[in-house]
Amino acid sequence: MAYSDGSTPELGDRVRHLASGKIGRVANVQLTAGDTPGHDQISVEPEDGSVGVDVALADEYELVERGQIKW
Repeated sequence: MAYSDGSTPELGDRVRHLASGKIGRVANVQLTAGDTPGHDQISVEPEDGSVGVDVALADEYELVERGQIKW
């Protein structure tokens, strides 16, 4: 599955986690991969200055902005 709005994940997308509201940039995309077949898995680098990369299913996020990779 794609983002909650149906868009297919792309590197550099700016996304918002639906539950926490945390915003970040997509650092890695694995379409129809991960532990849940049929779901897209993404890695998100948070913009709030926290350390680490969140790995999650894309449908837990919504697309905020599509643009260039900025890291």
